[in-house]
Amino acid sequence: MSLGTEGTRPEDYRYWADERVRFYDLDLMGHVNNVAYTIYAESGRAAFLRHIGFWTETGRRQNVIARLEIDYRQELKYPNELRVGLNVQRIGGSSFTLGIGIFAGAVCVATARATLVRFDAETRKAIALNDEDRSILASYLAS
Repeated sequence: MSLGTEGTRPEDYRYWADERVRFYDLDLMGHVNNVAYTIYAESGRAAFLRHIGFWTETGRRQNVIARLEIDYRQELKYPNELRVGLNVQRIGGSSFTLGIGIFAGAVCVATARATLVRFDAETRKAIALNDEDRSILASYLAS
């Protein structure tokens, strides 16, 4: 089964965050453990959410992950500098989906898709994306 090439080019992404492979990211075989990729995706996602104002430490409007999918594309070893690219793939009523690409140099080592739900931190319930949210997200829509 082929994974296809969706999201494997740097030009597919509108926002970038830097990351690195840490020695403790390795498994017994000496390559990066699959769990580390979720951390790289999380770091990029957190940087993006701060950047667009969707996360502040005391904000009532927050985000929770409803779904995370990862496709592992290339073996990754230590040491390595990474770049995590993000774009918006879908804007729903109270949720949005981010596309995430993890790159070592020009090589895409993994792609991910994360669906997040806007969430009221006090009521603990999903809330609708407002017009400002939609406008911000739309500026990062994948081409």
